[in-house]
Amino acid sequence: MNRPATLPSPESFKARFTASEFLRMAEVGAFEGMTVELVGGELERLNPPQTAHAGRQAMVVGQLWAIFASSEVRVMGEVGLELADDMILSCDAALLNGPVAAGRLARPEELRLVVEIAETTRLRDLGMKRIAYAMAGVPVYWVVDGPMAVTHVHAEPMRGDYRRVVTIPFGEPVPVPGSERTIVIA
Repeated sequence: MNRPATLPSPESFKARFTASEFLRMAEVGAFEGMTVELVGGELERLNPPQTAHAGRQAMVVGQLWAIFASSEVRVMGEVGLELADDMILSCDAALLNGPVAAGRLARPEELRLVVEIAETTRLRDLGMKRIAYAMAGVPVYWVVDGPMAVTHVHAEPMRGDYRRVVTIPFGEPVPVPGSERTIVIA
C-alpha cells in the first residue's frame, strides 16, 4: 500500500554552521566582498555602512582612544566576536581588557564594552544583538541610535538580557565603563 507523500520541513533545507566552519570559510575567501555574521548557525548578510554610521563610529572610537591610550585597555573598531559555537558577530567598537592574540576573534570574557552604531540597524541592534551580547555575558553594551538621537546603555547581563538600561540623549555625557570619564555623542 502506498504511503501518503510528506514534504520535508523548511528547516531541513537550511544549512547550519559552527563557528569553526564559519571561520574556515572566511579564511578561504567564501565571503569576499561581503559582511557576514553567523547567527544561530545561519549566515546573515549585512548592508555596507553609510557615512553617518562611519562618522559616529569614528567619533566614538576617537573619544574612547583618548581615554584609554596609555592603559592596558584596548580600544578597537570593527571587532569580530566569537560569542558561542554558533554565533559570530561583528561590532562597530569595543573596549577589551587587553590585547587579543593575532589570528583569532575576541571572546566575551575579554570585553568591557561593545558598541553598535544603529543608523539603519536599530531593530537588529536593540533586539537580536542585545540578547546575544547579554547571553554571552558582555558587561556593558551601547547602541548609538542615530534616528532617535540617543545612546541606549545596557548593563548587568542576567538570564539572557540586561537588567539595567539607561537612555542618554545625544549631547549629554555617557559614562565610560572602567573609567571615571565620560564621552559625548552627537
